[in-house]
Amino acid sequence: MKTELTLAIPTEKLWQLLEYKENAVIKLVDTDLMEQILSHGIFEHRNLLEEDPSHKQIIPYAVICCGDEVYLFHRTKKQTETRLHNLYSLGVGGHMNPYGDKIDIAYMRHELEREMNEEVLLHEDCHVESVVPVGFINDDTNEVGKVHLGVLYHINLNNTSIEINEKEKMTGQWIKKSQLKDYYPQMESWSKIYVDLQSL
Repeated sequence: MKTELTLAIPTEKLWQLLEYKENAVIKLVDTDLMEQILSHGIFEHRNLLEEDPSHKQIIPYAVICCGDEVYLFHRTKKQTETRLHNLYSLGVGGHMNPYGDKIDIAYMRHELEREMNEEVLLHEDCHVESVVPVGFINDDTNEVGKVHLGVLYHINLNNTSIEINEKEKMTGQWIKKSQLKDYYPQMESWSKIYVDLQSL
């Protein structure tokens, strides 16, 4: 069975370009590095990549921020990804599919915005002030993490006037960054790695 085409990078090439960390955020210090990584991108059927640790699927993963608050998602059992059922998550994003004729930062930004607009609705008075790349989230401590690499962003909004699009799949709420630890035990792994980064 053929499934959607999704972007992946050969794992060996990835760790030639990035400092390897088993379970952490690898901070991005150079946007040229992002372009180098993306230049090795290929599209392959997702069902094959999910079982292939020789490649990492690249997942834009953006934390929505407004001042000292972040938007926290709670996934329901109607979520497509069963591994996220009943867990809290901080990131919007997902697998990147073919679009246009180049695999570069502009393409990644397009895919991130597409994913964000699928998950949340920004009201008329709410605008994106900035989209800031932070680094890469890697978690090789579990089978899912071994075939994915998150590209961590902060999406900064001018106000908190947003809501969930697919209300049957998730709920959302704004919380203070100081409250993140309260939800930590019920978070999915990438969100935990993000919270750990905030406490450094």
